[in-house]
Formats: sequence, C-alpha cells, structure tokens
Amino acid sequence: MSRVLIIEARFYDHIADGLLAGAKEALEAKGVAYEVMTVPGILEIPAALKMVLAAGEQGNYSCRYDGYVTLGCAIRGESDHYHHVSSECYRGQNDMAIDYELALGSGVLTVHNEAQALNRSDPKRKNLGGQAARACLRMMDIKRELKL
Repeated sequence: MSRVLIIEARFYDHIADGLLAGAKEALEAKGVAYEVMTVPGILEIPAALKMVLAAGEQGNYSCRYDGYVTLGCAIRGESDHYHHVSSECYRGQNDMAIDYELALGSGVLTVHNEAQALNRSDPKRKNLGGQAARACLRMMDIKRELKL
C-alpha cells in the first residue's frame, strides 16, 4: 500500500483545516495511507521535508514515503515578509522534489487576502488541498511508470 506524508503549516488554523480536509479526502478516495506532520508556518516546510528524507536515508523506515503533500498559506501583509517566506518555501520544496525525485504535490497558497485563502482552501470550492493530493498521486504514478 502506498504511503503519503502530508506536511501542513498551521499558521492560519482555519485555512489549514480546509486544505487538510481536501487532501485527506482525495487520498482516502484512492485508498492511500497517509500521515500528517505539522509545522508552524510555510517557511518550515522545506526543513521538515529535508529532515524526513534524512531520517529515511539513515534507515528509519517509518520515514520513507511514496509521496508528499505540502499545505499552508501566506497572506500578503504590509511588509515584504510574505514574498520572502513564500519564495523560500517554494524554492526549498521544489529543489528537493527535483534533487530527490520526489512525488510532491504542493498546496501552499500565496494570496492577497483571507477571502482568497478561504475560497482556495475550502474543499467545497477550489479545494487546493485536494488538488495537491491528486498532483502527488499522479507524480507517484509517473515514478512507477518510469520504474524510479
């Protein structure tokens, strides 16, 4: 059975709840087992992903997954913080996805306001948590097809 790790940033709990619900629903619909790791914010997502990969490489088999889903949200504020945090999150997770050939689906939102975040995170609306999980599942299929 396939295993997926969901790394979720809980900086905005109400937004994270919707993203996580959508991701879980998509994985459960395909019968995929998953575990959830929670980090404080999206900047911590790449570091947590790297830690999990390092633990798996060191022989901790419980830290080996077939795919990864990242969830979180950055909302534009009055400073440049939003830009730096989101850029580093995307760069870090994408670098690892490429370097380690990870099946990764990103559901990290970068939005201008809370209304956009709620629309995108709600499983009954845009459901970006579900979309990220489905992207991860498709990347897992590609890895299998290529025998990686």
